[in-house]
Amino acid sequence: MATAIIGIGNLGGTVARELASGGEPVILSASSQAKAKKAAAQIGSAASAALNNRDAVQRADNVVFALWLDPMREVIDEVADLLPGKLVIDPSNPVSVAADGTLTRTLPEGESSGELVATLLPQGTRFAKAFGSMGATMLASNAFRQPQRAVLFYATDDATAASEVQRLIRVAGFDPAPAGGVAKAGRIEVGGDLHAWGGLNGRLIDIDEAALLVGPAERASVVAK
Repeated sequence: MATAIIGIGNLGGTVARELASGGEPVILSASSQAKAKKAAAQIGSAASAALNNRDAVQRADNVVFALWLDPMREVIDEVADLLPGKLVIDPSNPVSVAADGTLTRTLPEGESSGELVATLLPQGTRFAKAFGSMGATMLASNAFRQPQRAVLFYATDDATAASEVQRLIRVAGFDPAPAGGVAKAGRIEVGGDLHAWGGLNGRLIDIDEAALLVGPAERASVVAK
C-alpha cells in the first residue's frame, strides 16, 4: 500500500512525516516538483516525490488532499478520472485564517467540508474524513504517545474505507475512533464538539474517553478495537 499526500504545507507535511515514520510509503505532490523532492529528502526513504498530482494519484492506493477547499476543488477536477477505486481522505476544515490568526467560516453554518468534498468525488471513489480533528502542531507532537495513544476521529459511510483509515491512523501513531458517517463530519471539523479547536478545548483524549463522546453505534465500534 502507498498513500499520496497532495499538498505538503503544515498539515500535509506533518501527516506525511507521521505516516512515513510508521512505515507507510508516501508519495508527495506539491506546487512544484522541486518542493516535493525537498520534502521527500527531509522525510527519508519512505517518501518519494511525484512528478505532479496525477502521477501521485496513479502511484497510490490512498490519497490525502491536504488542501484548502478552493484548491481542493481544482485538484479533484484535475485527477477525477483516476480516483474511482481509491480511498480519498479529506482533512480540511471550512475556515480561512486571517493574518492575525482569526478564523472565519467559509461554508454556511451546519454544512461540513466533509459533506461537500464527498459530493465532488466521482462514483466509485471511497471517502473518509480524517487527520483534521487537531492542528498540525498537536498532530506532530503527540504521535505515538505513551502510555496510551491519543485519538484521531474519522467519519465515513464506507466499511472498507473505515478499515483502511483506521490502519493509517494507527500507522501515524494514534488510536482511531469513529465519529459516525459523513453526515457527522462537522463534529470533527473546527468548532465541532470532537475537534481540538472546538468542544475539546485543546485537550487530547484517549480511546476510553472517545467511547463516551461518540454515539451508541460508534461506541460499540470504539470498544471493539
